[in-house]
Amino acid sequence: ECIGGFLERLEKGHMLQTDYARKTAFFDGREYTQAQRKRRRSKMAARQGEQVAAKVTRTDENGSWILASVQRFYPDTETYDVQDEDDTSKLIRLPWSHVMRLSTGTEGCFQKDTDCMAIFPETTSFYRSKVSKSPVWKLDRSGNPMVKEIIVKFEDDEDGQGRTPHRRVPSRYVIPIPQDYFYDEIDDVDLNAANANNNNANNNNNANNNTSAINNNNSTNIANSSNTK
Repeated sequence: ECIGGFLERLEKGHMLQTDYARKTAFFDGREYTQAQRKRRRSKMAARQGEQVAAKVTRTDENGSWILASVQRFYPDTETYDVQDEDDTSKLIRLPWSHVMRLSTGTEGCFQKDTDCMAIFPETTSFYRSKVSKSPVWKLDRSGNPMVKEIIVKFEDDEDGQGRTPHRRVPSRYVIPIPQDYFYDEIDDVDLNAANANNNNANNNNNANNNTSAINNNNSTNIANSSNTK
């Protein structure tokens, strides 16, 4: 079973989480209410004392996400109180969309050439980067497959010769780009079926209109024949 799970991660890579969500999700054709979305986010919220990535600026500039620890989550307002790991003297209040939970190394979300953000060596800030080599899976002490580190190339990290070095980052400190992390499966609606139904409806309407036109023409022809007689 362990080997099977390991091979599945290798085959599916970054699609593993999406496939798992689709296999286990229940969808009855109705859109989630705001209350249901709120309960879902609260259930998945980071816990007190947990290290997270937190966006502490209003802009999307490189390095705007930092390493922080959660002090409290407020379900009613869906906000966090976090502390900067470099400065624990103050609390920062952030919305849920400015906080990402960190990897455990077992998800297998990052394949070569995947865009991501990672903590730059000897800092506590996340910078835009790209996975430059395929991650290597190893067994942890419990025998579970995991990725301990990911090799990336950081954006704007060229040396004097214009070459961008490969840098090793613990997998825990490599996170998806925000639009991938906050992508919600419940908003992924397949419109093909709806389009097909609309096409069928249009075809049926066209067929009915053609039938009506034929009947009208037949009636007109019969009436003309009677008048002629």
